Amino acid sequence: MSEQPDLEFTRDAAAGRAVREDPFWSTVLRRHGDVDLVVLPPEVTAEVEVPADEPTVDPAEARARLRGEMAAFWAGLGLPGEPSRLDDVWFAGAADGTLRWQGTATFDDVDPATTSATLERARALLPDEAGWHVLAPPEGIPRVLAGRPARLGREEVQVLLATPSRVVVRLRSALVHTGPEAAALARGGEV
Repeated sequence: MSEQPDLEFTRDAAAGRAVREDPFWSTVLRRHGDVDLVVLPPEVTAEVEVPADEPTVDPAEARARLRGEMAAFWAGLGLPGEPSRLDDVWFAGAADGTLRWQGTATFDDVDPATTSATLERARALLPDEAGWHVLAPPEGIPRVLAGRPARLGREEVQVLLATPSRVVVRLRSALVHTGPEAAALARGGEV
């Protein structure tokens, strides 16, 4: 792989010292001294801009809609009507005046036959044709991770089989344009 001329590579003692002083990378070097470590600079990401024609949405109405979408998703997975625990929260969005919603539903005491079919159902509910990119890592906790681009940002879904009788479903919305004041209030802040 050839070096890109627009990237600045630091190879001197200062670079080595920075890696040795970093809590994460120093541990990697100590545990795996037989490997060469290359730390690349972070990618510059494009700033997210809200299109001028993007409607402003009331956070309470958006939350109700997103909760409904989540309930429809877990029903499609064949999970019980109500989760054992349901949490949802607004996060600040990547653009001014936007929010990102995350909902997490935990289902305890699920019949193992239902649990075992959950990941296959999740894959069926997140088709490639709808833009979903689905991963089911072969190691670790059995899970399905999915994401797709949206008009503003990205939508994400996680389905985790925490135990043979516990399923955790997490959805993260694309950015929701609410306006700066409504976004601050929805996050529990002051205007």
